[in-house]
Amino acid sequence: MRILACALALFFAAGPVACRPEDPAPLEAERAKLLESTVLKDEYWHEVERKGTALREQKAADQRSARAAAERAQIATASSELAQRIAESQAINANASAQLDGLTQQIGKLQTRQGEIQRFLAQTGPPDVGAKGP
Repeated sequence: MRILACALALFFAAGPVACRPEDPAPLEAERAKLLESTVLKDEYWHEVERKGTALREQKAADQRSARAAAERAQIATASSELAQRIAESQAINANASAQLDGLTQQIGKLQTRQGEIQRFLAQTGPPDVGAKGP
């Protein structure tokens, strides 16, 4: 019991010493420092909204860019296919032109031969086809 009485006496004696109010100046300085390093609530939410809008705009721009890149790839493929078809058409046209030149030369030769035959017939008369011999 004696120990309990001593403990209670010490507790009550130390109690008022421990509950003394602290000097408010250091706490006020710490509070001021914290307030300097923070932003107002309105400013904070304005920045959050601005960044959110910027992110949405960036995402939309990225999507447009991806669509444009896909369209550009399709156009490049179509252009390549068209260039190949044009080359094939040009080869066909060159072949047709060569054949036409050959046919034109043959027509010229045939016309020349026809002229020779007509001159020969004019000089000798028509041939006696089916005539009975002497």
